[in-house]
Amino acid sequence: MNVDRRREILLPEGAPDPGTFTQIVSAGDATGDGQADFFVTVGDALWVLTGYNGATVDRATRLSAASWANRDVVTVQDITGDGVTDLLYRTDETGRLLLRGGIKAASGGVDFASLATAAGSAGGGDTQYGASGWSSGAVPFILGTPDANGDSVPDIWAVQAGGSVRFHAGSRTALSGNDTEVVGAATWWKTRQAVG
Repeated sequence: MNVDRRREILLPEGAPDPGTFTQIVSAGDATGDGQADFFVTVGDALWVLTGYNGATVDRATRLSAASWANRDVVTVQDITGDGVTDLLYRTDETGRLLLRGGIKAASGGVDFASLATAAGSAGGGDTQYGASGWSSGAVPFILGTPDANGDSVPDIWAVQAGGSVRFHAGSRTALSGNDTEVVGAATWWKTRQAVG
């Protein structure tokens, strides 16, 4: 790994120690201020880091202090097509993908309180996006990406426990089971540490 190109990023006071991050996912510009934002899990807590300008992060906000130790953030993008950022996550408790709809903030962008809890989200609860079979044991690596197939909906790439890499075309409400094996199981993907 070439460490010469690493760049130090300064976090605001009160932000969690980067050494404790268990996951970090780009949310693009969720606030609408023209700067990048990130969702971070730290043990059982979910944080959002907003206002990244290439050198510093403006604000760190803890959205939830519980429930995230057995969850993975898959993507934080507008899935429902209403122009507001949504949160898609995987829960090992049920092996499902769940969608939490964002609510638009008065100042533009997403109201992060709507992504903090299911009760505070659009519709007042998380909805099933992917049925059982998505546990970390069955799908060790999962990555949500912007639209890859031209339908304007974010998509999902997943590495199965057997080593195959599958592309799952996203939809506005739930995965339809329309997935494609991109890399077969008899490849070197089974021994890799991550996808992305």
